[in-house]
Amino acid sequence: MAIKRITLNELRQLASKGRGNINKIYLHWSAGQYHQFFSDYHLNIDCDGAIMATTDDLTERKDHTWQRNTGAVGIALACCADAVAYADGRIDFGNVPPTELQIDAMAKAVAVLCEELGLDINADTVMTHAEAADLDDYGPATTFERWDLWKLPDLPGDGVLKPGGDVIRGKAIWWHNNW
Repeated sequence: MAIKRITLNELRQLASKGRGNINKIYLHWSAGQYHQFFSDYHLNIDCDGAIMATTDDLTERKDHTWQRNTGAVGIALACCADAVAYADGRIDFGNVPPTELQIDAMAKAVAVLCEELGLDINADTVMTHAEAADLDDYGPATTFERWDLWKLPDLPGDGVLKPGGDVIRGKAIWWHNNW
């Protein structure tokens, strides 16, 4: 399938077909440029919040998270080509930072997926690559090999970084309750 832009309603339809076969959602950034999409992920989210699907079957196995791909959906923000993380917790998102529109679109996608797949929005079912990598000893707590979405701004413009999984899950819960 060619990569194509989809709406939240189209995502809802895709997700409903995968119900019972998907039990995890892994959140990433691509470490690429805006408008650059990768087929390793089921969904890519562009800088304007556009959701781009690389498949018409969310149960298709994609290689997005080491040893965690079966029964999982991978979503990536198209950004962070030159991002750098430091052991003291500072992050330089570089010249291609995650945008507010991307973060919000990811949260909306998570809300739709969890609703249609029958999953709770929590850290057991929706996890950043940094969180999964920490569990598997290759994340920020150990080797820093993968730190996707380790931290993100929670409120636009305040400069405060919070755990990225908490930010996205919190926004997804808000969307789930406020459609």
